[in-house]
Amino acid sequence: MGLRIMVLPSFGTPADLRAWRDQTLYRRLLRASRAEATATLSQIHDRGYHDVSLTDTNLLANLDTDGSTITDLARRAGVTRQAASQQVAALERLGYVARRAAPEDGRVVIVVQTARGRELLHDALAIVDSLEAEYRSLLGQRRFATLLATLGELLEHVDPGGALGSA
Repeated sequence: MGLRIMVLPSFGTPADLRAWRDQTLYRRLLRASRAEATATLSQIHDRGYHDVSLTDTNLLANLDTDGSTITDLARRAGVTRQAASQQVAALERLGYVARRAAPEDGRVVIVVQTARGRELLHDALAIVDSLEAEYRSLLGQRRFATLLATLGELLEHVDPGGALGSA
């Protein structure tokens, strides 16, 4: 395989650059992710969880139902361990999570959902299910399934085995 040199198009105006940028996969995935996260958060607030932020949802979405270490939460959420620890402390004050010593090693801290955290999870899952039903309705079942499969295939290439989000 030879070295491939990419030549970027020249952009005559800021609008040209913006138009090019807006059609890239990166921008489209980012916009779709942000739009879904914003819609989810809005509906979470509508259900009475007014103290939950977008940052909170990112961390909570990565919390296993049987608990996770702060290190695992940080890696999955794409933040530093220190940032995850601070976020866990804030969520603990709000009553969504609690810290427990791991049964096999008391030095390891496991973050678990409280009853309030489980209620939030239940509501968030219902919201995501509703949003995906809307997407299915818009695209049709076959195109939606193809979209999921295509993204899954791409993810297996860029993040083999789910290394960014596993265990």
